[in-house]
Amino acid sequence: MSADQRGYYRILRISTSATPEQIKQAYRALAKALHPDLNRGQDTTQAFQTVNEAYSVLSDPQQRAAYDQTGTPQAKPSSGSSASSRSTPPSNYQVEPYTCVDCGCVSPKLRHIMYTQVISYLIGSYKTNIWGVFCEECASKRLTKASLVTGAFGWMSVPGLFYSAHALGRNLTGGQQQNLINLEICTRQAVYYFTRGERANARIAAIDAQAFAGGVNEGWWNDDEKRRARELIPIIKEVLSKV
Repeated sequence: MSADQRGYYRILRISTSATPEQIKQAYRALAKALHPDLNRGQDTTQAFQTVNEAYSVLSDPQQRAAYDQTGTPQAKPSSGSSASSRSTPPSNYQVEPYTCVDCGCVSPKLRHIMYTQVISYLIGSYKTNIWGVFCEECASKRLTKASLVTGAFGWMSVPGLFYSAHALGRNLTGGQQQNLINLEICTRQAVYYFTRGERANARIAAIDAQAFAGGVNEGWWNDDEKRRARELIPIIKEVLSKV
């Protein structure tokens, strides 16, 4: 029987002799390339989930060994076979956590935020949008810097007066945060912490994800975004039910 009956190695574009580090590197590259947030206008959800499924098997030594020998992943224990089964995470969503783009930390309170900075000269202004996934500490530093620069240099032209007022108003109310992107981030963090047994952090992230999911469903979003939110809500509920 083929050692790659389900095509997991082919999906990750690696050889059957790939090392654990090569598997992780291949997964990270594909997960970033196929992430729904980075492919607007294209439905990459199924491909993204397929990559996650392949990685969940090949990254587990026992699952991989069983798959290599039989072409089928090792069966997971049933809910009644072990007391530890209550801590089993959603198996199809075992993904790497998001990290802060500035300090590289993993946190249950990561947010995708955009701040605006304005610098003016005599006859015009230059407006810069500063965005990324930040932890609370780094977000505060980014906000402070963007607001100080705008307050000091943004008002020195007529357009700058309007741009600066808008930028400071947005920055001081927490910056611009998109519900769907932050829903994806919080859900992934919740599952990550759940797999590590860090229930308090998993609950924090899951509760935040639930709030962002409500924002997606209530806003003027397109059908793809609403569908994606509906896909993630069961995962959030599953985590909350177990923490």
